[in-house]
Amino acid sequence: MAVEHTLPASLTAKIREDILKEVFPPASKLTEKALGLQYGVSRTPIREALRNLTAEGLVEWIPNRGVYVIGFSGGDVSDLFQLRRSCEAQATRWAVERIYKDELDALEESYDFMLFYTKRGDMHKLRELNANFHRIIHEASHNRMLINTLAAYQDYWKYSTRIEPYRREHLPDLFEEHTAIFEAFINRDPEAGGKAMDTHMRHAGERASNLIG
Repeated sequence: MAVEHTLPASLTAKIREDILKEVFPPASKLTEKALGLQYGVSRTPIREALRNLTAEGLVEWIPNRGVYVIGFSGGDVSDLFQLRRSCEAQATRWAVERIYKDELDALEESYDFMLFYTKRGDMHKLRELNANFHRIIHEASHNRMLINTLAAYQDYWKYSTRIEPYRREHLPDLFEEHTAIFEAFINRDPEAGGKAMDTHMRHAGERASNLIG
């Protein structure tokens, strides 16, 4: 049963990724038969994945014509980031209140590794650790809808911007921002956590805008 429930979600993520990477460019038609052959699945999960992507606004169902890719614009990216910023802050507030001991231990371990690799200036490793730090917080919110939403937002941001999120000179500021978030967990202060995450996301948006511009 678990496979039946997870297949549409994983398939949705894969098709979403391929749309954002323009494997399926805007205005291209998606058919259940072709997608089924490409991904090696039956039409039922394909149908559900297309419904999910229609709800997200990435594809459009046109009566008597079929399903077409809409894609993602620059304005969509900006709007998405603001939505992600709000969700990240709320996830942090809930996570501070709800986090289990093993999750807090994992967050501390991730934070300690961030300190180590910040000192080494290892950009590749820090990108992995940053994603893991956020993922632990998302999971610790123990809100399934928010976790799924943030996972989708991360996919959108990763594949639609196609830029490095920061440079080496940003590393001290990044670590300071993550320190403020981590300290909110240690102090069990949900509002401080939400505020620290909001500040981190605002600065992340500013850094990305400067790199794009």
